[in-house]
Amino acid sequence: MLFVVIIAVTLIYYRFVIIPMRKRHLESEKNLRLEQAELMALFASLSPDPIFRFDENGVIILANNSAHKIFPDKILIGENAQNILPFLGNYDFKEFIMNNESSSNTALLGENYFQFITEGINKFKVCQVYGRDITELKATERDLKDALVKAEESKRLKEFFLAQISHEIRSPLNVIVGYSDFLMEELREEKRAELAPILRSVKNNSKRLYRTFDLLLNMSQIQTGKYSPRFERINIFALLKTIYSDFNSIAEEKNISLTLANTVSEDTNVFVDHYALSQVFINLIDNAIKYTNNGSVDIKIYGNDTEVLIDITDTGKGMSKEFIEKIFTPFTQEEMGYTRRYEGTGLGLAIVKSFADLNNTKIKITSEPNKGSKFTVILNGEKKWGIPQSKSQNS
Repeated sequence: MLFVVIIAVTLIYYRFVIIPMRKRHLESEKNLRLEQAELMALFASLSPDPIFRFDENGVIILANNSAHKIFPDKILIGENAQNILPFLGNYDFKEFIMNNESSSNTALLGENYFQFITEGINKFKVCQVYGRDITELKATERDLKDALVKAEESKRLKEFFLAQISHEIRSPLNVIVGYSDFLMEELREEKRAELAPILRSVKNNSKRLYRTFDLLLNMSQIQTGKYSPRFERINIFALLKTIYSDFNSIAEEKNISLTLANTVSEDTNVFVDHYALSQVFINLIDNAIKYTNNGSVDIKIYGNDTEVLIDITDTGKGMSKEFIEKIFTPFTQEEMGYTRRYEGTGLGLAIVKSFADLNNTKIKITSEPNKGSKFTVILNGEKKWGIPQSKSQNS
């Protein structure tokens, strides 16, 4: 009897308590899903970007307002997605959805470019496409490509111009310098010494113009990455002796002393790019003479087993500590403007720094205003680029 009562109570409890509670729970879940679906639909409809949703057969079941604006003359709902979005033409939608795959495509629809992200959602057996208008981005990209083409063309024209103008100016300068030397010899034989300073000035100013164009060409090559170094064994004393000879007449014209002293073996070699290292010394010596109005410019070669050092010391105007910190910046001089006392482009020391770095060469500077400057060029004699004397003699 008791067992029957327990069974009856259980059935009554299940019928009037459990079942109603379950129904209310299921109804709440259903209402919640409907609310979420309504919210998602509202979100999709209000999105400024186009959104499409279609089933495993490719039939569009949702398209928001932005999507309809792209296709104002089409009824999207019920249409096949492959007819609307051409980039979906090769998709197997069932497989795409089953594997939760995603992809990105760019398409031109009407006059606008769009980037579309397509995602398969296996849980709901649908595909969703999210679009973004990238017309302005494409226009910017096109403008950048056009600007790049114009920049490349401008670069080629600049290189052609520099090469042509260099040839057109160097050729007559070579003739002027050559004939200046010839006339100076003739005048020396005819004892017309009073004309020698005039010809020497012609020669020296021709060299100055020559060096100015060298600086412009060198800076152009460095900035465009066109300079290709060629490393080789160079006799350091022979190199500096040649440069010293070239500058001797310029120092004489300014009535300053130019000296070259060597304390290393005259067959000491270093492994460097010849032209780049030459330009380092040419510009340093040229600057030393330019900024020295009286006194001397002294070149000294010395060293040890691992390093070759070259001092270029002058008794010129010197430099402030503040200027030394920016001394290698292109087009920079301590005195700027048309009223400056010293000529020049402000490129010489920038070239020195670039070519020194190319040769892994260190440069130390000591200077004091009105007392002169000293530049020390340090050529390391280790394996990478300097060659100790013993190795040089055996090579």
